[in-house]
Amino acid sequence: MWLVTKREIRERARTKGFLISSILTVVLITAAIVLPTVAGDAAETHRIGSLGAGNEAIVTAAAEVAAAEVADQPAEEADGFEIFNFSSREEAALALQAGEVEVVLIDGESVLVATEGFGGTPLVGTLQQAAGAVRLQELVASNEEAASVIDVLSRDPLAVTTLAGEDSAAAERGTIAYGGLILMYIAVLSYGNAALTGVTEEKNNRVVEVLLATLKPWQLLGGKVLGIGLLGLAQFAATVIVAFVALRATNALELPDLDASIVGVLVLWFVLGFSIFSVLYAAAGALASRPEEAQSASLPMTMIAVLAFFLSFGVLSNPDSTLSRIVTFIPFTAPFVVPVRNALGALTLVEHVLAVIVTVLAIILLIRVAARIYSGGLLSIGRRVKLREAWRGTN
Repeated sequence: MWLVTKREIRERARTKGFLISSILTVVLITAAIVLPTVAGDAAETHRIGSLGAGNEAIVTAAAEVAAAEVADQPAEEADGFEIFNFSSREEAALALQAGEVEVVLIDGESVLVATEGFGGTPLVGTLQQAAGAVRLQELVASNEEAASVIDVLSRDPLAVTTLAGEDSAAAERGTIAYGGLILMYIAVLSYGNAALTGVTEEKNNRVVEVLLATLKPWQLLGGKVLGIGLLGLAQFAATVIVAFVALRATNALELPDLDASIVGVLVLWFVLGFSIFSVLYAAAGALASRPEEAQSASLPMTMIAVLAFFLSFGVLSNPDSTLSRIVTFIPFTAPFVVPVRNALGALTLVEHVLAVIVTVLAIILLIRVAARIYSGGLLSIGRRVKLREAWRGTN
């Protein structure tokens, strides 16, 4: 199986299509992130709401931070800041919801935003820097101990709260869950189809007949899926890393802090989900005689992925519902649901372990079933094979 895996990686990595698509994807994503930032570099005036005392010093410091950012670029002007005072939290929240202000500073201790994470504003980062500078000045002026200074430097001085009442940590967990969900969906459809077309192409050039003479069907299927999967995931990971670095460098979006445990669970289920759908897509490819037929053969898998994707949005809004618990243990929906429930703190350890066991067992079973379909379908050259015919083809 490992020989098949290495062959797939070696052969596909050297094709012009893979190299061009990899380079083009990285270039397009970088351009999509960087160009709007460059085009939007003109100075703007930020509208900041103020509720209570202690906010003006932070806004003044924010203006100094903005000026420092363009100090070595004489052709550019620094962003400006305009303060809007409110007498009550309700009034400030209504103004924020209506878009009259971008954020609301409260008593110099916290900041109210419309949304956190990917939907948030980079302005929060500037205000955090400014608030940190103000706190440091206050500590230095009062001759505080070094421990107090270190404490200020090691954490964000402003607590971040959304209009929905979530604290910053909860909002960031939801953002990571949502981001992971989108990435899972894209990877399943993109690289599942790569496994589909890879099997169909190999069936047409009859290389498979030689391979099946020395390998068992499940070894050939497993090696092909693993090879295409590893190469695809490497390409996908490189794309995500480039996008992440570009977003960090340009500050185009307020990215959340990544929790190691949440990211670890995302990676685990990313691999499990990719494995399930890749095996199914490969088996579907064995039923098609031409690449044109492969897409219709893959329709059931695509529909399952789409259904699981939309189900997970219901989990985002209600992770403790009965439906959320049920789909946690269904192998085709678990990769989309479990990371979301885990990120939102709604998943117990027992549920997580059981979901992993059920999904791994399902993958093992699917490999055996798909290998039989794969074997029966691959040897029917030049025509589309029905599922029942492929199943009986090895008898």
